[in-house]
Parts: sequence; C-alpha cells; structure tokens
Amino acid sequence: MYITKLRSPAINFTDRFDEMEWKELLNELTGNQLKPIYLVSSEELFFIDKLIHLASNKLLPKEQLDFNLASLYGKETNIKNILDLAREFPFMGERKIILVREAQDIKDWDLLSAYIKKPNPSTVLIILFTKKPDGRASWVKLAKESGYWHEWKSIPDYQLPSFLADLSQEMNLKMDEHAQALLLEYVGNDLSTISNELEKLKLNVAEGFKIGKIEIEKYIGVSKEFNVFELQKALSIKDKTKSFRIFNNLAIHSKSNPIIATIASLFNHFNRIWLTKVNLTKSDDELSKLLKLPFKTFVKEYREASSNYSLHEIERVFAFLNEYDLKSKGLFNQSTTERELYIEIALHFNRLN
Repeated sequence: MYITKLRSPAINFTDRFDEMEWKELLNELTGNQLKPIYLVSSEELFFIDKLIHLASNKLLPKEQLDFNLASLYGKETNIKNILDLAREFPFMGERKIILVREAQDIKDWDLLSAYIKKPNPSTVLIILFTKKPDGRASWVKLAKESGYWHEWKSIPDYQLPSFLADLSQEMNLKMDEHAQALLLEYVGNDLSTISNELEKLKLNVAEGFKIGKIEIEKYIGVSKEFNVFELQKALSIKDKTKSFRIFNNLAIHSKSNPIIATIASLFNHFNRIWLTKVNLTKSDDELSKLLKLPFKTFVKEYREASSNYSLHEIERVFAFLNEYDLKSKGLFNQSTTERELYIEIALHFNRLN
C-alpha cells in the first residue's frame, strides 16, 4: 500500500461484490431448481468453502452420498475424466453431483464446450476455480452466455458491514453497531476469519442475547482498552495521554498488531475526518454514504473529530503516515524496529497542536 494524501475513496463498481447474485445462487442450490452446470471463480476462499459445504451436505440425501457424489481435485483428474463421469446417470436416485475443486490446475478446458451445449440433465456439475480462467477462452464465453458462469471478487471494505449483518442473522446472532465495528476493525476483511469468530460467539452467548463490545472483547480476544478502534477514538478527540498509552501497548504487542495494518486503519480514519471537514454542509445521510460508514450513527463522531483538526494538521497526519508506511515496509529504514516505529508515530501525533 502506498498512501496517497487527501484522496477520496471513490467506489469502483466493477469491483463491487454482487451480494444479490450470491444470495440467489445459495437459494438455488438449497432449492430444487438446480442448473446442470455451475462454473464458479473466486479468490475468496469463504465463497468456495461455502459452496463445497452445500454440495457435499445439502444437495443429496445422506444415503446417496456414497453413490452419487463424486468429489475431485484438479491436480488428480482431467477434463475428459470429469466429462465421462458427468455423462453417467445417477445410481438409485434423481441426480448425481460432481464437485471439482482447484479446477485451475486442469488443462484442455476447451473440451467442456460440447458438454455445455448439451449437458446431462440428471447431473449437477460444480467446478470451482480459485484463480480466474482466461475470460477470452471460448468455453468461458459460452458458459457466460448459457448462464452457468459465476464470479465473485473479495468483498470491498464498505460492503463488509452488510455481509457481517447477513452472516450474523444466518447464525441467529444479534450484535449492536459498536460490536460489529469493533469486530471488523479487529478481524479485518478475511471472510473465513469473520465466520469463524461468529461461530466462537455463537458457542459462548445465549440465543437471543444482544452482543456488545464487552462480548467481543471477552470472546474474540480484543484488548478492552488497547486496540485500533479505541486508538481512533482517542485520536479523534485529541486525548494525547490515552492515545500514547494505546500506541505503547500496540508497540509492545506488535506481533499481534502489525504496524502496516494499524497505519492503514489510521489513514482510512483520517481520510474520513478530512472528507467530513470539507463536506460539513452535507446531510448526515449524504456524509454516511460519502464516508462509507458501516453505520450512520458514526457521522456525529466524525463531525466532532473534524472540528478538532485543521486541514493543515490533517495534511501533516497524512504526510507522516505515508512516511511510516514506507518505513514499515523497509524503505528508507535499515534498523528501526516495528516497536520503535509505533512510538515515533505516537510522538508525531502528540506534536500536533
């Protein structure tokens, strides 16, 4: 990451995660109107793992799994073998499932074109890629035209709250806004990790209990006082004593709090403060969308933070965060440790008026 000063985080809709399409696919796979072919490409392993679980546990009665489920790996098979299996009819059942994992390791995909044009209606062929095939290939174009192609990129940060809310609802978990924000700040954008942490919460809280910051701190392992979420709040109100204490603790435990991630979080936080300051006349709804806040109630905090910093101070913050982002990656830095870098950043913040 190279930090660019005063840059509005514009949405690139070509990178947008299509949540509706994902939900439609899940509903389709848990219903009875299955297509004969599903070609899925995603570098986000959560989506791949979810589809593997559905294919292995939900599409066939348990007593038919041994006969009508074929689970293959790309390194151990080839397209001819896959198509031979796909053309076979199910044994003592209505359908046969063929699940192909790590499909990017297979060659000669052009052979799939003939099968796409005339698939076996009693077979559900699910092929999963963790590396996107060449979109110019004729079989990929044909798959897209036939409605068999699905592709999901990683979820951008501004869509994570919606994903978290949906996944929590699916697990019958209730969380307040601050708990959700703290969880995302601590866990980051790894969907599998988010899912695992929600499973941990599910094991530890009673059904129907509304999870707050206390439960996140207790069961997820977030330090109650010394985390980036609390650091942002302390910096927003210029509480120099508290922010220095948190910086010092993060420095002591830098192995579990990598400075690169902290700098990125602080940059995003101050980018929002800057955006708020130069757009103070906008309504709360407009600001919430502009800042891509997980919850509109956070707009008040950013309005207050923007009143505590001048534009010149924010520019200084961007300048030294950019400098320490480079240093944390070894540029212009031969001997300073990560712990020392943390303390130097803290001192820069304390020097602000």
